[in-house]
Amino acid sequence: MADIKQLIKMCLSKDGQILSLKAKYIREAGAKVLAQCEELANVRAMDLSQNDIGDTGVKAIAESPHFTNLRVLNLKSNKITDVGAMSLANSKTLSNVRSLQLVVNDLGEEGEKALRTSTCLVNLTSLKFRV
Repeated sequence: MADIKQLIKMCLSKDGQILSLKAKYIREAGAKVLAQCEELANVRAMDLSQNDIGDTGVKAIAESPHFTNLRVLNLKSNKITDVGAMSLANSKTLSNVRSLQLVVNDLGEEGEKALRTSTCLVNLTSLKFRV
């Protein structure tokens, strides 16, 4: 994996509002570093699809204080299970997310229900589990 900080710099839009790391395979370790990046505080849309971040990586994202402005989050193909879905559903940080994509993950009924009934994701208007 390339240095995650350099990768972020290359993949962040000039205005600092869009970060596309699609298929960069940052995995769990990269997601943890990403979650600690203060320079991502203005990101409104983040594509982390096809990165294998798993439940631990998604938990780091969900708990990061730097993603309060996030509106769109694509987590397609990341090996996320019900455990990761619970982290998202209980996230105080992601309360402004409007669109959440979780297709091609390992979510079961429990995880899907937690996300649909979340009292934290209050602005969520688009939630995709299946293609």
